[in-house]
Amino acid sequence: MKQKSNRQLSLFQGVVDEVADGEPPVSDERPAVLASKTYRLKAPVNGETLHLYMTISDREGRPFEFFLNCSNMELSEYLAAVSVLASRMLRNGFSAEAVASDLIAIESPFTGHLRKGGYCPSLSALIARTLLAHVSGTALP
Repeated sequence: MKQKSNRQLSLFQGVVDEVADGEPPVSDERPAVLASKTYRLKAPVNGETLHLYMTISDREGRPFEFFLNCSNMELSEYLAAVSVLASRMLRNGFSAEAVASDLIAIESPFTGHLRKGGYCPSLSALIARTLLAHVSGTALP
């Protein structure tokens, strides 16, 4: 039988120092009630305007999770994956700024577009900008 050793996970470096079973602890305990805001975003996708809804829930004054939804079935799997992974990061101590910096770095020839405030390189970047606007309490990009 293989013995498991304590090791540091690079993804969670600075958040989780050591784990016993090789898996990071997950803070999935969700309160019964969280304060949330829903943002309606518009972005061009395949020559049409995509209406995307982003609901951000806060816990103790910082984002705890977010959900993305739209009527475009082609994007539903992508949006669900971004929601689940980013929410897991937020619940485990990553700052909204750290999550946003990873998403902003994504560029796409299909969803990059001009908008008020300049060029937005992707749908992922729009999601990140919305998260940052939520945290800072500023107007949407």
